[in-house]
Amino acid sequence: MTIVYFSDQYWPSISGVSVSVDAFKKQLCLMGRRVILCVPDYPGADVYDQNQQVKDVYRFQSHKIAFNDENRLVCRSERKKIFALLDSLQPKIIHVHTEFALGMIGTSYAKKRKIKLVMTAHTNWEDIVEHYIPVIPTGIAHLLCRLYMRFIYNKSDVLVVPTSIMELLLGLYFVKRPIRVIPTGIDMCIFNGETQPTWQELKERFPILNGKRVLFFAGRLGKEKNIPFLIDVLASLVPFYKNLILVISGDGPARADFEEYAKNVGVAHSVLFTGYIERNNLQQFYSLAEVFVFASKVESQGMVVLEAMACGTPVVAIGKMGTREVMGGDSGGFMVDDDKHEFAENVQVLLNNPEIRHAKAERARRHAESWGVEVQAKKMLKLYRKLLEER
Repeated sequence: MTIVYFSDQYWPSISGVSVSVDAFKKQLCLMGRRVILCVPDYPGADVYDQNQQVKDVYRFQSHKIAFNDENRLVCRSERKKIFALLDSLQPKIIHVHTEFALGMIGTSYAKKRKIKLVMTAHTNWEDIVEHYIPVIPTGIAHLLCRLYMRFIYNKSDVLVVPTSIMELLLGLYFVKRPIRVIPTGIDMCIFNGETQPTWQELKERFPILNGKRVLFFAGRLGKEKNIPFLIDVLASLVPFYKNLILVISGDGPARADFEEYAKNVGVAHSVLFTGYIERNNLQQFYSLAEVFVFASKVESQGMVVLEAMACGTPVVAIGKMGTREVMGGDSGGFMVDDDKHEFAENVQVLLNNPEIRHAKAERARRHAESWGVEVQAKKMLKLYRKLLEER
């Protein structure tokens, strides 16, 4: 079975979509299926592909986006080249992971060649559009997002969503296609907490960590991640924990704003921005931290929360959208309201009580096991087979 994935986002662009596409491709290939990626070309992509020994990835000429420096759109002139490639591959399934230029080309090809079309709704654009296109009035922007998502997703034969909350939301947007909940699984071989970091290794790379108690965040540094909330929480805790530090791993368009905010609040000396950390090395930071903190309210799933839990790091997070579902309550930490005082109190519970922290860590590990990538890839493969049988 040959499956072609279309995505307007892929490495070296850092996003949850890149993580999801990569995870499903690798696992389905291990299960004996061929998954081919059609993605944009990026500056430096050839070096990335060579270093990672990437196979079956086809990149197409792309251009910048006026309001987004991180991502790119494939040029319209590439359409014929993409159609010719697909004709030679004879795919059984087209799976579109994004709603823009490449996604539209993949959708068009599937319709013209009468190939089964799967789409994944990774993002609720209504939640984040104001951060990226602020010139459009909020009410109009939200309406346009709903109409666009309805228009795109209703072209699919089946729509995949990462959580049941997204399923409910898209139903309210009048998406009429069959919807299946299949989360992006986490690689339990990487995120298992078995490789413990040594202080010597971390001191050499980040000397500021020596003797510190660590709160950890990982993710793309965009405005929607609500990082100032975490910095305010840290500011309320520092007077009681002189050796406390907030480690923020990741990069993105709002990093400079967040660094400036930490200075203005007066806790820049207690915040470490590590920049981008390779995913295979993130486990060290998860395992080092006493608490993983997460304040985003717009996640469609919240992969980093699951990764932290798989590594045995208890989580304190705002229980909104996908985060609410993947945490499954308080078993692996504390799921709180959008309240800085409540958030800080629950962080203190974990910092002050090793017994509670260890109990939460064990529950977190057990909870994360059911979200493994192998489990989710089997669900996806079952969906593909069912679609082909319907033909």
